[in-house]
Amino acid sequence: MGDSATRLFWASVLLLATNLIWILAVALNLLGPLGPLSAGVLGWVALSADLPGVALLAAAYAGLTREQERTSNRLRSAIVWGFVGWVVLSAYWRFLLPLTTGTDVQDLFAGLLGANPGTLALAKKAWASVEEIFVAWIAAAGLFFVLHLLIAIDYRRASDMEWVKGVPAYAWLLGTGLSFVSTILIVAALLPVLGGGFLGSTFVGGAIGKLLEAPYILLYGYDSSLQLGRAAIAAKRKAGRG
Repeated sequence: MGDSATRLFWASVLLLATNLIWILAVALNLLGPLGPLSAGVLGWVALSADLPGVALLAAAYAGLTREQERTSNRLRSAIVWGFVGWVVLSAYWRFLLPLTTGTDVQDLFAGLLGANPGTLALAKKAWASVEEIFVAWIAAAGLFFVLHLLIAIDYRRASDMEWVKGVPAYAWLLGTGLSFVSTILIVAALLPVLGGGFLGSTFVGGAIGKLLEAPYILLYGYDSSLQLGRAAIAAKRKAGRG
């Protein structure tokens, strides 16, 4: 998909949309469906849309290295392959692992929250698989945070001629860090339910951080990177005409 700036632009579009969709899904969960749109439908869209978005972000960093004619950049290579690993790990825990419990990831969480006793029974029966989902989810969130820490380091080292110098590195880092901590809080609250107990007290704080606060921060970040990508594309076109 074109040069690195174009990939950054479209990655930002998808990731911006993903976080906006999560916020809308929370709203519909509280207010009820809006025509054919429901929180569940939007949840599936959000769970899918960020995968190609992050893949494009990986491609943007890979393309930038080639454009700068660098034969090796270990930091950016780590970012690229880390994002690829995140896509694979996220697809695994979201879509493949839940199949071992006899349900999908949304129904699984609904069951753990008490909305579906039948699914809760399935989760308790397949507790090892559910715990594996939790571990993979935390690992993916932690990896995403670490990768954005690497992006912040790369941002500090980048030359003024690279679009990397304009990425909202600290907004991304704050948003992904909050998302990581929130994931841990949610899992800590759900584990007692899996063992036959009650929902833990950390759930509300984790859910607010994961589904509202982190997406709002990342909305700002991806809007900034979208504008950055657009400006970089325009500058390259202008240079080409010149």
